[in-house]
Amino acid sequence: MDKRKQVRVVPFPKQPVQLQLMGNGFLDILVAQDVSEGGIAVRVPHKFDGCDIHSSVEIVVSLPGYKPFKALGKIKHLSASKEAQGLFGLQFTQIDVKGKGFLLDYVKKLTSLRRMAG
Repeated sequence: MDKRKQVRVVPFPKQPVQLQLMGNGFLDILVAQDVSEGGIAVRVPHKFDGCDIHSSVEIVVSLPGYKPFKALGKIKHLSASKEAQGLFGLQFTQIDVKGKGFLLDYVKKLTSLRRMAG
């Protein structure tokens, strides 16, 4: 049973959702695996080895067709399964009204195109 409360959508490969993730001792540019109103899943090949991931992180989200927006979040989990190696969940803790609107619109658009995550 999926524990998530929000619908997760999978971006089109030719229209990736890009993130700039800034934390305590690291800066990464990543591509989202899936997106919801509450957070984003990202694959991090280096698994944040040697980085402090327990502090809040700053995120700049670039959704295709929308202006980039800033958010604050926290890194929630690392999947232990072999097929999900290096997969992290970023939970949004603070987003401005404009960014929330962009996210809601993007998720609705991809839901209507049946791009929901499994």
